[in-house]
Amino acid sequence: MTELGRDRRKASWRDTLLSVLAAWNRNQVWKILTSIVVIWIVSGTALYFAERGTNPAFGTWRESFWNVWVTLFSGLNSTPNTPVGRLVVSGVLVVGVALAGLFTASVASILIERSLRSREVPKIEMSGHLVLCNWSPRALDWIREVHSSIVTDHRPVVIVHDTPDEVVLPDKLDEAAFNDVYIVKGDPANEVILRRAKVAQAHSVVILSDDRQDQHADGKTIVCCIAVKNVCVHERQPNSVSECQDPKYRPHMRKAGADEVISAADFGLRLIARAALFHGMTRVYQELLSVRRDANEMYLVPVPAKLVGMDFVAAANVFLPDRTNMKACLLIGLYRGEAMMLNPVGGEAGPLREGDELILLSQTLPDLSRLQPPDAA
Repeated sequence: MTELGRDRRKASWRDTLLSVLAAWNRNQVWKILTSIVVIWIVSGTALYFAERGTNPAFGTWRESFWNVWVTLFSGLNSTPNTPVGRLVVSGVLVVGVALAGLFTASVASILIERSLRSREVPKIEMSGHLVLCNWSPRALDWIREVHSSIVTDHRPVVIVHDTPDEVVLPDKLDEAAFNDVYIVKGDPANEVILRRAKVAQAHSVVILSDDRQDQHADGKTIVCCIAVKNVCVHERQPNSVSECQDPKYRPHMRKAGADEVISAADFGLRLIARAALFHGMTRVYQELLSVRRDANEMYLVPVPAKLVGMDFVAAANVFLPDRTNMKACLLIGLYRGEAMMLNPVGGEAGPLREGDELILLSQTLPDLSRLQPPDAA
């Protein structure tokens, strides 16, 4: 064999060995399995030579290896007679318990990792989705609401959280609402992580309070709002909704880029006040905030061209005749830019304009193509 051939053969063996070691290092399970095999062979051999003349349980290779195998996984099977044999078995018992625990933990970790990988954001371009920053068990109900079977505008949900193990979701087969939910690992205040979640292409970004931060939760929410704003500075800004624990920080979140700031504590106190003044008012708000087939909800829809130019009262009367089915709805207000007019009186709203959004009360998303203005009837 030439010198060049020998060098190539050495290089081939070296590359093979390095690739095996690299693969071994990538997976903790293979390390543990390899350690078990090595300990099994070494201990079985040591016990055979130490006990073969005094103990029939280790008198043959087969019996020796069998007893070590049983000892590794289920405890002491046969008691050695020699001091060396007892020392070896003691080591096997201790190491066996440790390796069994490591093996179980590693397998569980792999299963969790594969579960998270199945919820990674698809490689394809995603747009029009909902991004949820920070995780809380409260978010389970939020996902059920936005993925309710009666919501026609279905949008994927992308969860951004720095500890994916904390994101415990029901199985996709058990609840269809969690069928289109993905997870991005990382801090939602990190702009690189937000880009990975494709925030700039999202329909809305919801920033929940980080329950782990206690009194600093609102501060982190403000930082997240700024990060979202920076990521989308040269692109279309998605609708940004942030949760606020202390209402005094609401103006700061608005300045940081949040379009809407919601304080659960503030809403709760207001609801308690209304319930104290008007018995049964709680059920009214519960229905308006619940996504059910038999529940009425608020909808924001662009004003149709056929209603542009009509005053609010005339437009409201257009909806009144069609009250014979589940698609019946009431016009109760409108949005004009940043201004909201709820139940406007007289000529307060003026004629409806292109770009206005109607506030409708309905059991389903209204189909305004069915409307028949008076002049078209």
